[in-house]
Amino acid sequence: MLNLTQDPLNEVVFDDKTYHLDLAFDTVIQYLKLSSDDELSEEEKAVYAIELFLDEQDLPSDPKFYELVFKAVNEEITADPYGNNMPNSNPFGLAPVKYFDYEQDAEAIFASFMSEYHINLLEQRGKMHWREFKALFNGLSENSYMQRIISIRQRDLSEIDDSKAQQQLNEAKNYYMLNDSSVTEEKQDQIGQTSALSAMFKAMQGQVKKGG
Repeated sequence: MLNLTQDPLNEVVFDDKTYHLDLAFDTVIQYLKLSSDDELSEEEKAVYAIELFLDEQDLPSDPKFYELVFKAVNEEITADPYGNNMPNSNPFGLAPVKYFDYEQDAEAIFASFMSEYHINLLEQRGKMHWREFKALFNGLSENSYMQRIISIRQRDLSEIDDSKAQQQLNEAKNYYMLNDSSVTEEKQDQIGQTSALSAMFKAMQGQVKKGG
């Protein structure tokens, strides 16, 4: 999580050598998209993840290195200062999957950051660390474009008595519906209980042991 007295994670040290980690917000978003791609095997995801986070560095083949990297990255991405004692808390430190999508809601997120923080996220690609992005994202006011959309998705139609207001909310829900809103509760539970980063490490570890 973000620490006001220390820099966010941007490197790991292994065998007295320092390796840079790319944890810019756009890199992590690419990873989150990668981790949910059912068309890729875990081995393919592992290779792509390493390319994302470690870029073109000369990397060791020791499995312990990848264990160190994925553990560090996993902790950095999932750390959350609040709600850790809540049941069914999301280990990715993200809002429930059904309420927003970094790709589909990109324009709303961009507009919200520009309106509230005067930050152009397109100019921050490769610069703004994931933890900075998450802190600002979580701090968006209820009046921001993104939070208004999330509120519409979260709101229960049964809580509204007025038929006209209910119809308006239903139309808004349909308009702002996520493309992946058909994801079942079972799939969401699975996402909530499984660390894709850990799965990637295991796949990469097996690949390294085989000399892949």
